[in-house]
Amino acid sequence: MTFILIEWSNQRPKKYSVVCSEKLEDGTLRANPHNLLGQVVQVIWSRGKSYPGLVLKIANDEADLSDEADSLAIACSAAQAVETGEHSGIKRKNTEIKSKKGNKSTTAKRIRDIEEVVANLDPSADLQDAQSQDENHSSGQEQIPEGIDESVDYSEKYLKMKQKYKALRIKYKDLKSSVKARPRSKFTLTAVRLFTTEELSTHSLLGKKCNANSNAAPPLPIIDIPKRDAVIKFVLKEQGLDGLPNSGHAAEDKIFNKNKKVARKEIIKSLSDFLREEQKKFRN
Repeated sequence: MTFILIEWSNQRPKKYSVVCSEKLEDGTLRANPHNLLGQVVQVIWSRGKSYPGLVLKIANDEADLSDEADSLAIACSAAQAVETGEHSGIKRKNTEIKSKKGNKSTTAKRIRDIEEVVANLDPSADLQDAQSQDENHSSGQEQIPEGIDESVDYSEKYLKMKQKYKALRIKYKDLKSSVKARPRSKFTLTAVRLFTTEELSTHSLLGKKCNANSNAAPPLPIIDIPKRDAVIKFVLKEQGLDGLPNSGHAAEDKIFNKNKKVARKEIIKSLSDFLREEQKKFRN
């Protein structure tokens, strides 16, 4: 499956998300998402609503894209903090300029007060205070915070934890493919695929050739017929249209056969569309 790193448009501060290609609103873009780098696309998000987003990166590994999205978000937050600090610095500077325009007599009085305080200071006491501060500062640098073990390589420990996290994500995806053995059961079974990915991408549902285009490529081989028919029968059974009509009334039997015929056509069309999508994914 293909995943896309999105920068949401019109969001301040900037926000980033990782979405699968199936979330793209345009079906043609979903079929071939690898050419969308740098483009703004519509993404189906919460409650079925679509929002514009800029495609930053496309990959098959969701975990790597998630890490990159986190890094971008952290960098954006840091940049915003710096920008906010600069604005506050400008405000402080403007305030200082305004204060300089105050009463000159007040400024002169402050200067006299400062000179009186400086004249009464003891230089030897200041020297002792400075020495004691230097000693405290040097001793503070030598002390190691509690709970930190110098013998531990924390960078290596971080890499191991990151690898463990990725392994757990893969395991989580595998567990999502498990299904319950029966309703309200605590036991699960691994979901079974009737067809392999290769079968779905290299076979057609009916194996028919297009009569309108004589120069078309030869038709793909037909997919396993017993399995195909079993899928169609299962869907018909779920809709209550399996078997033969047995109402005993000709009119009702006629309606039953008509509904069954329409349902079968819709099922075949849906399965054919599904195989075409799998073939597009395989080619890409």
